[in-house]
Amino acid sequence: MINTWVVQLKELNGQLRDSFSDGRLGDRFHRRELLERHIGPIRRMARLDTAELSRVLGGRPLVGVDGSVNTFGRQHPYYVDFFRAMAMPSQGEPLVRQDLYCPLTAPETPPVPPGAGEAEIRQARLAALEVEVAIAAVEQFRPRLLLMDGPLVRFDMRAQDLFRLLREKALEHDTLLIGCIENIESRVITTLLGDQAPAGWRGRYDRDILWDVLDYGEILQVNRPAKGREGEEGESLPHIRTWFMQASTTPGVVGLDMLEEQVPDAAGMVNYLFSLTPADGRGIPIWLDLVDRAVRLTDGEMTAYVELLDPAVRRLFASKRDARFF
Repeated sequence: MINTWVVQLKELNGQLRDSFSDGRLGDRFHRRELLERHIGPIRRMARLDTAELSRVLGGRPLVGVDGSVNTFGRQHPYYVDFFRAMAMPSQGEPLVRQDLYCPLTAPETPPVPPGAGEAEIRQARLAALEVEVAIAAVEQFRPRLLLMDGPLVRFDMRAQDLFRLLREKALEHDTLLIGCIENIESRVITTLLGDQAPAGWRGRYDRDILWDVLDYGEILQVNRPAKGREGEEGESLPHIRTWFMQASTTPGVVGLDMLEEQVPDAAGMVNYLFSLTPADGRGIPIWLDLVDRAVRLTDGEMTAYVELLDPAVRRLFASKRDARFF
């Protein structure tokens, strides 16, 4: 019997190799030259020593913000979402915000696009909670730098009013607001190039175009914001600038979202971010890894909280799938 998967995987392998070939995207030298001519300079970052790291923040703290969601139950509307967001300062105790959502008792939803499914609603609630704890952190800690896990565009799209307030607070208190993006789904480069984009680049994510283009320790400083289409995540907004940093030895870059008004100060912060990023890590500052670990909602923790529900109530959320004996 022919194994269909083996045949299909061989075909997929060839298709992917062709998709990322020099013939489609251009060789590394050509891509670097085109990016520097039309998008912005590629410059080398420097690792700072301990004394320099302290001077960058001017005695003020660093704060990292991340969120987590876990779900008890499976089928709509018989589930409970557990949300947690955390702002972890380099000086002081973390701030934590928690929330629950069950469609059975709270059918109202936050503002989301019409026809949004459960995943979109879930992400909107999580984004709002993360922005709420970020606002509280700016007011309480007055950090010099506030790092958020994910693109600022995500928070702007899914919690617009709250993000507008966070933006105002950050500018008021001279707090640099930067979003670190591990899984890049933006098209900043092709948006900026427009009709000048090579045929092989059109419709491609920034991650594809920049794959294995930057050397370790380099950053692509995008000269102007990409005025993307309002309402589509993955497209930049006029008041957000996205740069791309190669801070680990793997070939994929990470994105750095920053407020347009803060670009000059953010330019001086990239060496700090690079210095906080392990060379053999996933390319983002280690402080966000620490926040991610602390905020993560495990199945065991969620199950312990669910035990507070009456057994008769818990049965509402049981799935027939869970009762299978094979």
